[in-house]
Amino acid sequence: MKYFTGELWSKFSGASPEERSKVEIEWDKAVKEYNESFEIIRDRFSKKFLDIYSANSDFHDFHIKDFQIINEDSKRTNPVSINFIITDGINTWKITYKYVKKIAISYEQELMWQGTKWERAIGFDDWGYDEFFAVDEETLSHEILFASDASILIHFKNSNIFISKVR
Repeated sequence: MKYFTGELWSKFSGASPEERSKVEIEWDKAVKEYNESFEIIRDRFSKKFLDIYSANSDFHDFHIKDFQIINEDSKRTNPVSINFIITDGINTWKITYKYVKKIAISYEQELMWQGTKWERAIGFDDWGYDEFFAVDEETLSHEILFASDASILIHFKNSNIFISKVR
C-alpha cells in the first residue's frame, strides 16, 4: 500500500485528541493523492464496477465470506481467476478477477488489542482500505489491507474485474 498504509491507519485510529488534527491532515493528503492517482487509470474499469464500488464506500468494513483461487484451462495465458464473496451483513457481493498475473497474500494470526484486552485475531477481519494502480499498460494492481494487518495483492488484466450482487 502506498497511500493507506497500516502505519497511517493505526495512527488515524489511535490518535489522541491532541494528535488528531495532525493525523487528519496526513490522512486527507493520502486521500487526495490516491484519488488523483486513481483518476489516471479510471478508464481501465467498467462503468458497472466503478458505480458499485463507489456506492459501497470502496467496501470498507465488509468481511470476506469466501475467497477462491481458480486454476482454469492451463493452455490459456493467465489461466488463474479469483473470486471474493464479501458482505457488510446486509449486502453481499461477488468480485471476480480474470486473467490474474500475480497473487500475494500476507496473513499471520496474532494477538490484537480488542478494547480492554488482547485477543487472537479471527481471520482477515474487516476489509479496511484498498488501492488500485497501473502495473503497466495492460495490467492493474489491487491491494487490500485488512484490519488484522493481513493484505492481498492481485495483478490482473485491464477491465477484468467484475462485480455482481449475491442473493
